[in-house]
Amino acid sequence: MDKEVQQQHLNNIIRGIEEIKADTVGINYETFRKEEQVKESVYANMQMIGEAAYELSHASDNKGDLNFNTDILAGFRNARYNSEAEINHQSVWGVIESELDIIHDEALEASAKLGKPDDTL
Repeated sequence: MDKEVQQQHLNNIIRGIEEIKADTVGINYETFRKEEQVKESVYANMQMIGEAAYELSHASDNKGDLNFNTDILAGFRNARYNSEAEINHQSVWGVIESELDIIHDEALEASAKLGKPDDTL
């Protein structure tokens, strides 16, 4: 996978996280649990993040250059939202509250590093 494609996947991860953060700013878990549109958007973005991470981890020859674990994020691609099923959204909320900022910063750092010429790495 060339650097341009890697950059596109990183951009998708960054954009997805930013959309999740925008959708959930100022709300708590109870509000999240009750807001169907917010949950649908969050789960859709998690799937996109997971797919981008999967592509980075499985189609990249130099994934060691990335500074975060894409395999963990790749699990998000299986995030499914079903408004009919009452499921515990607490684990998703936990990721939103405690992990997304860290992942966002790591993806930004990887993106910046990827954008540098090879001789400066």
